[in-house]
Amino acid sequence: MACNGFMAPGLIQGTTAWLVFGIIATVVQSMFFVKETPKITRAESRQLGLVVVWTSTVCMWLFWAFVYMHQMVPLIYPVRTAIPA
Repeated sequence: MACNGFMAPGLIQGTTAWLVFGIIATVVQSMFFVKETPKITRAESRQLGLVVVWTSTVCMWLFWAFVYMHQMVPLIYPVRTAIPA
């Protein structure tokens, strides 16, 4: 069986799912969480929200990708012992 590396189907599908999550979170942030206050303009609020959404999305994607790839090539394989009957 050949190793697909970074092009493994599960890794590509998961990355696509995180991209969709980031896009949906951006839309939700733009619709519901952009607010003008005396200390911040509407444009600055939108920019801050984008930074928060995409920083958190990338961090969560990286954590997921590390865990997923670690399971692709485990460092320790289970050792099966015979159970006496």
